[in-house]
Amino acid sequence: MDAALYDPDHGYYSTRASIGFEGDYLTAPDLGPHLGRALSRAMADFWQQLGKPHSWDLVEAGAGRGTLLRDVLASLERERPDAARGVRPAIVEVSQHLRAQQSSALDGRDIRWASDPRALGPIAGVLYANEILDAFPVHVLVRTTDGAREVFVSVHEDRLVETLRPPNPPELRYRVPEAVPMGGRWEVSPRAEGWVAGLAAAMTRGYVLFIDYGGDEPELLTRFGSGTVRGFARHRLIADPFTEPGEHDLTASVNFTAVRRAAEGAGFTFAGRTSQREALLALGIRDVASRPTTPIDRLRDLGRRSAIDTLLDPTGFGAFQVVCFAKDAPEEGLRLFATRQGSVQR
Repeated sequence: MDAALYDPDHGYYSTRASIGFEGDYLTAPDLGPHLGRALSRAMADFWQQLGKPHSWDLVEAGAGRGTLLRDVLASLERERPDAARGVRPAIVEVSQHLRAQQSSALDGRDIRWASDPRALGPIAGVLYANEILDAFPVHVLVRTTDGAREVFVSVHEDRLVETLRPPNPPELRYRVPEAVPMGGRWEVSPRAEGWVAGLAAAMTRGYVLFIDYGGDEPELLTRFGSGTVRGFARHRLIADPFTEPGEHDLTASVNFTAVRRAAEGAGFTFAGRTSQREALLALGIRDVASRPTTPIDRLRDLGRRSAIDTLLDPTGFGAFQVVCFAKDAPEEGLRLFATRQGSVQR
């Protein structure tokens, strides 16, 4: 999975990642500026919680084509110019292919790039990541009568096939929950967990926000060991992830229990978790400044409402998880996690 995605010469993200309606898969920013506008309100709230610092960092990790950061910054300047004046935007991106697209989308802005968050440190402000944790390579573990085994990849008659071997490193055998049925699969991502923990070394004070698909361990266990590794190409699910490695996206659902364990172990404090639907509603994504009066405005409003409905769909984007951690920053009072009734999901 690591080679198929990140090999410098043949990896999908390194050479040909294609995002959007004309690409292999959609992300929420492809539906318009609505996610960016809502998230800018969360960023302004974070800035306020930090005491309205004169200058502060706003870092996006894995920024795709750069459209989300562009939308967040534009909305921040429009709605909260006091917060926008001191913002220092930056991107963490390992793909030169995507950096070129980000540079184009953010043309005219003073943006810093780095492959590792620690190269941007010390970060004082906010780091957020939309659909990045799912792209970290995973170890696939299988419960067998001989104990936990790991799925490795070998070659048979010029085809990539699976083969089971003892886990490497050996301690991975302890990561399979007892509730996984015999023959069932369980994925772990030490790389993702290590990356999350490493953010604590890069950040002096502020918030880390993740938006991604997945669940906690009890939720993932309801899959009865079916596993979650899959491929996508041209908006279609690829049944065999070993087909044409490097030509398509590979992904796995995020284990947010493991993410939280890694974050808290590194010194972060859990600040909240909810669905994307609830978070965006709390941030006022449906709010409009005025009612459309002309036919063209009504048509635009119809498109806007359709895109927002897609972002809130509880069976799609709306089911994504929004998880926040704090470091030396207030954990209470974040509008991001306030429901319409004013409660906070913990």
